[in-house]
Amino acid sequence: MEKSNQMPFSFKKVLLTTLVAGTLDGLAAVIFLGKMNFMGVFQYIASAIFGTKAFAGGIKTALIGLVLHYFIAFSFTLVFTIASTKTPVLRKNIILSGIIYGIVVWTIMTLLIVPLTKIPAVPFNYERAILNAVILIFCIGLPISYLTARKF
Repeated sequence: MEKSNQMPFSFKKVLLTTLVAGTLDGLAAVIFLGKMNFMGVFQYIASAIFGTKAFAGGIKTALIGLVLHYFIAFSFTLVFTIASTKTPVLRKNIILSGIIYGIVVWTIMTLLIVPLTKIPAVPFNYERAILNAVILIFCIGLPISYLTARKF
């Protein structure tokens, strides 16, 4: 009997990986992008739905932003997990896979998702774009790649 290269899908692993990656990304956003402004960071995320009104919504819109943040992390974790169950190379080269996936996530969020939301448009800034990409590589791409390949 041939040994399968497919890894079994685990919803529990997806949830645990989401928790790790989402928390790392959220912390990085609060520390490096929001300058320790938890409310502002998660209200910014909530502004995807509520527009600028999110910034006047207090803790309520910040918590909605936090839930939305973890939903996005869950979505990207789920996509990578499904892809890696079918594509062993993603589990074999976890560092390269993580770096590439972080860049893919940045590209999708920056060029596709955010422009479709109510987040106010701002001029492109190379320094901020690089910082965002680095955060997504180290806090989303690499943890998702590593934890998805790991058996637990």
